[in-house]
Amino acid sequence: MLMLLLPDARVRDAALARLWGAGLGVSRLFVHALPDYAYLAGAVPQAAVPNARDLAARMLTVTNSPWLDDPGFERICRALETALAAG
Repeated sequence: MLMLLLPDARVRDAALARLWGAGLGVSRLFVHALPDYAYLAGAVPQAAVPNARDLAARMLTVTNSPWLDDPGFERICRALETALAAG
């Protein structure tokens, strides 16, 4: 898996909007920082974790599956270029 840290959530969302339903293995590994998941409240203490929240807000993951072919990877690259240029 490739973990990409984008400049901000807006750029990440723009790339994800183009790629989410494309079946190319692009997703968000961390949607929230651990203290922000309600179901973890008993296991993870509430804490100021600005770096974790920033990472969750800006990170996008790309599969490294052998099923991702070169044309699919090129499509991902183009979507990222478009999102970054508009960002």
